[in-house]
Amino acid sequence: MTNRFDNRVFVIDKAVGPSSFDIVARVRRVTGLRRVGHAGTLDPLARGVLLVCTGLATRAVEHFMDLEKEYRFDIHLGVETATLDAEGPVLRETAVPDIAMEKLRAVAASFVGDYLLTPPVFSAIKHKGRRYYEMARAGEVSETTEAAPPREVKIYGFDVIDAKLPMVTCVVRCSRGTYVRSLARDFGEKLDLPASVAALERSRIGAFTASAAFNSEHLTPEHAGELNGLALDEALAFLPGVVLGERAARELRFGQLPLRTDVLERIGSTAGGAIRLLDEAQTLLAVGFRDPDRPRDPLRVCDSFRLCVLPTGDSETDARQRVNPGT
Repeated sequence: MTNRFDNRVFVIDKAVGPSSFDIVARVRRVTGLRRVGHAGTLDPLARGVLLVCTGLATRAVEHFMDLEKEYRFDIHLGVETATLDAEGPVLRETAVPDIAMEKLRAVAASFVGDYLLTPPVFSAIKHKGRRYYEMARAGEVSETTEAAPPREVKIYGFDVIDAKLPMVTCVVRCSRGTYVRSLARDFGEKLDLPASVAALERSRIGAFTASAAFNSEHLTPEHAGELNGLALDEALAFLPGVVLGERAARELRFGQLPLRTDVLERIGSTAGGAIRLLDEAQTLLAVGFRDPDRPRDPLRVCDSFRLCVLPTGDSETDARQRVNPGT
């Protein structure tokens, strides 16, 4: 019997309190599915958009994680906590002088572009098989030890929209891997002040917004009838694609990389990166990847691909492998 929740992408509006994994567990209970994952952690004290994928849609998680994110958050100037948010104990507190809005906006603008960000020690990043937050709770690392190495992220926009000192309300648009708590810490440092996040909301992931999301408080059996997910081909519509002929579409299911001569139509720019591989009815079959600088075979549409449908006659377990030329 077909489960209507399977192979779907759910846009969830996570409430303050539960972790991202708590939301995944709720979706498992409501849908009766085991294969469920999320596309980007949201801290327990944060609210907002969380994408949850089921079944074959879990194969596309990386593409959703690569989308631009938008956050609205309050920076508490003058207060530093162990976790860089309101959850942790206060480590340092100082008075905040009057600061002109123009100066606050200039500091925010200084983040825009490529930015070298040091993640907070209370993070889910792994080091030698352990999460940094586990080591931080054990007292093995702290903010002063710079436990996690710096990483380069992209800040597309950073705006101060209100200021009632010591609180400064901001909106940031950023790439994957950006920790807003680190941005708040660095914002304070640029003003020679300690700082932490007082409130945080992820308002958007790509085109997926909180206004169109399902309230996580309603992830219960009583509200299961109200829960509707997006089909994977609809959710991945932001990716460019190619329409393949019947033979190539059939052979794709058995691991054969399509040739450029198999393409009937191109949708968007397919020069490099992720590419949707579609049949003649424009049904999603797989997501391919092509290195724009060093393609393995210039005669092929992509260097590798991952199926979004089950190969004919195969089990789902057999279909989980990424298909590469020569394998």
